[in-house]
Amino acid sequence: MKYSVIIPAYNRSQQLMLTLAAFEKQTYPMDQFEVVVVNDGSTDDTLEKLQQYQAPYRLAIVNLAQTSGRSAARNRGVAEANGEYIIFCDPDFLVSPHFIHVHDSYHRQHPKAVVSGVPYLFMNAYTQLHPDFSEEEKMAMSGVLIPAGLWSEHFLHTNERIEIVTREDILNETDRLSKVIAPWEPVESHYAQFSTTDVAPWLMAITRNLSLSKQLFDRVGGFNETFQKHGLEDWELGYRLHRYGCAFISMNEPVGYHQEHPSGHRTEDTQGENIRIMFKTHGFEDPELSLFAVMSPSEGIEAYKNMLRILQAWRKSKRAALRYAAKRVRRACTRSARLFYKSPGSPEYERFKTVLKEAFTAAHAIYTETQVAGKNHRIKAVLSQACRSLMPVTRKSVPRRSFARRSFARKTFTRRSSTRRAVARKRKGLRTRKRLSRR
Repeated sequence: MKYSVIIPAYNRSQQLMLTLAAFEKQTYPMDQFEVVVVNDGSTDDTLEKLQQYQAPYRLAIVNLAQTSGRSAARNRGVAEANGEYIIFCDPDFLVSPHFIHVHDSYHRQHPKAVVSGVPYLFMNAYTQLHPDFSEEEKMAMSGVLIPAGLWSEHFLHTNERIEIVTREDILNETDRLSKVIAPWEPVESHYAQFSTTDVAPWLMAITRNLSLSKQLFDRVGGFNETFQKHGLEDWELGYRLHRYGCAFISMNEPVGYHQEHPSGHRTEDTQGENIRIMFKTHGFEDPELSLFAVMSPSEGIEAYKNMLRILQAWRKSKRAALRYAAKRVRRACTRSARLFYKSPGSPEYERFKTVLKEAFTAAHAIYTETQVAGKNHRIKAVLSQACRSLMPVTRKSVPRRSFARRSFARKTFTRRSSTRRAVARKRKGLRTRKRLSRR
């Protein structure tokens, strides 16, 4: 068997069953893939529905008595998998009929790469109306369903779950799904930046739609099960894969849609515990991580990546002043990360975060300007001012190369003076010998 699809499930039974129905329509041979669903201690009817479901493909059900978190659930799913390659999929990701076929085509070309569904995995569809949708979420849903003629005013006040797309729509491949897909612009910089590989390519590791060889997954140690709350566990895996030397490839076509649901998560990481796990595991020195303490990619991936591009270019610059400026900014980021790890609510950390975030935002704005002349000088002025306000420069902290010109002048003057004295002595000795020879 070539592919194992791993789906961790927690209280998403309605959406999960639509996703499983979508796997019945795969164009890839049914005997060449399996789906492993890990019920992570759900309290709804997830387990009951799974036990009643008769799949035409191989379906393995792993039931965890207690909720263990998505990292542990996925690791357990991989342990039960028989496929050569692993595809991670979420229970609310409604896959297209060519989902596995597209993954297979990429792995045939790049057998050792990590294949990600970014940026198209961010496309959303309203397959169900949830009674606990907020007013804003219902209004967003109405904006999609009204043009399709699928909206009813009583949706705003109902306390019932309403199916907009049914299992029959999936199996009969009606046009119902195409009518509930939210508008999406793939060229938006926010989404496009996820596919760039010049800096932090590991941000492609989003397990809504991600595949890699099982051997590679095991080699880097799988998911870090210390992560219990929502977020970062997939990026942390991606970071380790990146450090291991793996290439990341993004798909250039949509192969599924995220089924919209209430935005609240059962274990939201409001205290930044997962970021602290990242720092504890990988340290504070790498700006790709230390920047998380100032500006997370989730808040603005374009600004985050542009700061990394600035630091990367300056670190390799022939100009000592830019290399020194990059070192100062990296030190400030490291200091901010250490403060966050030690005491995320401290005034000192808040001061570092505020000053650096304002400076990084300004630097990003300058970096994205179309005018090229003087960019580095202006960015350096902004970032240097922020670093000086946070970490005042002392003479001891300034590297010797900062005084290169002064040292060069002093050495040149000394060499010239020595040369002049040597020439004078030589001439004096020559004149003395001439006088003696005349006598």
